[in-house]
Amino acid sequence: MTWNTVETLTDLDPRENTGTYLGTSRHTDAQSIRRKFGIPELDVDQFDYPSVIPGCLCKAADNSAYSPGGGTDALIEGPMGAGKSTFLKAIGAHLMDSVGPYPSEAVVWRASESRSEWISFAPWAKVCLPASCEVEAMVVSTTEGDAYRREVPLEDVVREVVYYDDPMDLCQNHLESGKFHVVYPDPQMTGCQELYERSPKRKDGLEFTPNDPVNHWWVGFLLARVEHGPYIWTSLLSDEIGDVIPQSASKDKFASYQKVELYRDLFIDSRKYKLSVYHAGQNAEDAHEKVKRKHRWRVTLNGRANPTRASQVVGVNRVPMYKDLTSDMPTGRGLFWTETNFAAFAWPNIPKPTEEELRVHLTPKVPSDPADAGESADSEGVVSL
Repeated sequence: MTWNTVETLTDLDPRENTGTYLGTSRHTDAQSIRRKFGIPELDVDQFDYPSVIPGCLCKAADNSAYSPGGGTDALIEGPMGAGKSTFLKAIGAHLMDSVGPYPSEAVVWRASESRSEWISFAPWAKVCLPASCEVEAMVVSTTEGDAYRREVPLEDVVREVVYYDDPMDLCQNHLESGKFHVVYPDPQMTGCQELYERSPKRKDGLEFTPNDPVNHWWVGFLLARVEHGPYIWTSLLSDEIGDVIPQSASKDKFASYQKVELYRDLFIDSRKYKLSVYHAGQNAEDAHEKVKRKHRWRVTLNGRANPTRASQVVGVNRVPMYKDLTSDMPTGRGLFWTETNFAAFAWPNIPKPTEEELRVHLTPKVPSDPADAGESADSEGVVSL
């Protein structure tokens, strides 16, 4: 299913008349998204166990009737085709919304050069790119018999494009309440080492360099947001979480294992600073147990059997389900659960505009001034030792 009025991604009309974009009291991005895709407003009174779904999605600075105050979290598991990305978009729409006394949030989608599941929200998207890189955007057809690739200005596909200098600049100058941010990590790791050197969590032997796997940048993002703010309500939606905190992380030359430990510590601290992190993946086993065991909310999607014993799950002492409820659920349904209660739920289909994919390729910029490369303009022919 696609949008009937759109033939190619550059046909999308940016939703620039919402109150979120204009800074007025008009309808918000969240309301606009909900109307477009038929997503109902979150009704916290419909749930038998408020601490499960409302407790995870509705935030309060102090302890509420639903959950402890501060940020929340969720570990979402479902097989390929279960609708993880669609589910993340649906809860993103709710998180951007303001429900009763609960605030709208700045939603951050962890973007990848190889995927564009977020493209359904392109008309509302604020795409954040590293200033250290040249950017190439390609529209790629996935229709059999009509294969093509064409370069497009990214601004012709999404509502806003901004460039950040480093994780601190991103958090302090570009994240906005009620907006959907698509953030591409900086392969140059600009500013990450400086952030780490200033952190009380720093340890000898851990460095961020341009040679690091690009997903290490997300550790720098958490470091900037948790330790330096600003402390507006923020949620990070992170699909394929095994790419960021893999169970296979080792004490290699990139200090991958040590960075998983740092990510774990920042993840724990995030709750105190109005930051929520929602992790999703096909197999929970792919994500490192040091982080998995710190999640308070779990989600099992259709096509995957929910656990029935605590021994089946890292980090829980009790499982409230006594039989398999999710294996035979249709697509678009799942189970939210904690150690004490569970709740079945459904989410709407959020179709892509077209059968195309958007590919964003980042290439580190080459310094144009010899001085930027650590040389003097007069040093030609001089060998440095």
